[in-house]
Amino acid sequence: MNPARDLLFALTRQHFTRAHQEHVEDICRRARVDWESVAGIAAREGVAPVVGLNLAACDPARTSVPAVATDRFQHALLENVAFKAQRRREFAECVARLDARGYDVLLLKSAALEATGVYRHPWVTCARDVDVVLRWRQGTQLPPDARAVERDLYESGVECDLTQHHDLSLNGIVKVSFDDLWRAAHDVPLQEVPAAGVYATCPEDLLLTLCLNACRKRYFRLKALFDIAETSAHYPDLDWDRLAGRARAWEAEGVAFAALRAADETLGLSSEARAGASALVRRQRGLVLGSMVRLLRWSAPDRRFPLIALQYAGFSAGQRWRSAEFSALGRRPYRPTAAQRAEAMLPGE
Repeated sequence: MNPARDLLFALTRQHFTRAHQEHVEDICRRARVDWESVAGIAAREGVAPVVGLNLAACDPARTSVPAVATDRFQHALLENVAFKAQRRREFAECVARLDARGYDVLLLKSAALEATGVYRHPWVTCARDVDVVLRWRQGTQLPPDARAVERDLYESGVECDLTQHHDLSLNGIVKVSFDDLWRAAHDVPLQEVPAAGVYATCPEDLLLTLCLNACRKRYFRLKALFDIAETSAHYPDLDWDRLAGRARAWEAEGVAFAALRAADETLGLSSEARAGASALVRRQRGLVLGSMVRLLRWSAPDRRFPLIALQYAGFSAGQRWRSAEFSALGRRPYRPTAAQRAEAMLPGE
C-alpha cells in the first residue's frame, strides 16, 4: 500500500463525496502518512488546489494533517486564484488584439476546460500558460504579421504554433487534423471580449486531445488524469463512436485507450466511458495495454518507474518510427510549424 498515492487518487476530483471523505480518513487512520510528500507531489502534478480543498472538507481530528502541510495547500490555492485572475485579464487583452488583426482563437486543454464549465472554478488546477491555435479569417495564407503575432502570444503567456499545436501532435508524431477540430468547434465568447471569435472543440475532440496530452506526460500525471476524468463526467452523453472515428483517422486509438484506462485505474470513470474506451482497440491490444496500465499504476503519481514503454505501446508502428526520428534528430518528423512557414515567407529581421 502507498498511502500518499491512494490519498491523492481519492482527493483529486471535483465531486468529492462522503464516501471519498471516509476513504481518506480511513487511510489516515490505518497508515502513517508523509504529508510533506503528499503536498509536494500534489504541487508538482498541478493538482494542489483541488487536493487541498477536498482535504479541508475532511475531519481534521481523523486526518491529523500537520499545520505546515495545511498552510502549504492553502498557499497553493490562494496563489492560484490570484494567478488565474491575472492570467485571464492578460489573455482577454491578447484575444482583443488578435481579433483586431483578424484571427479566431481555438481554446485547448485547461483553457477549454475553464471556458466550457468542465472546471467548476478556473483555479482547481495549476496551468501556467494558455494553449490555443489560431485561424486567420481572411484566407488560408498566413498574413504578413504572423511572426509578430506569435511573439505577442508568447509574451502574453499563450503557447501556440499559430495554426497548429505541438502538444497535440506530440511534435509531429500524431497527425492531428486541426482543420477537423475547427469544423466541429463551437463558440465560447469571453465575457471580457464577447464580440471576439473564441471557440472550443466539441466534447469528443476535447477528450481525445486531452488523451494526447496525457500521452505527452507519459499518462500518469495527475492533472492530465484529472482533466480526462472530469471531462468524461461532464459529458455523460458523449458520442463514443464519433470519438473512435476521429481517433482512427489520427491513428490515436492506442493513445486514447491507454489514457482512458490510466484515468479509470487511478481516479475512476463511468461505466459508459469504460465501455467506450474498450471499443477503441482490438481485444488483444486492449489486454496488453490494460495490463501495462495496471502494472505501472503503482508508480503513479511519484512515477518512480520509467513509463516510456507504455507511451510507445500506445503508438502505431509509424508513430514509433516518427518518435524515434524526433528523439534522434531533434526535429519534427513532418509538416513545419506556422512560425517556420512565416519565417520562410518573410525576410529576416
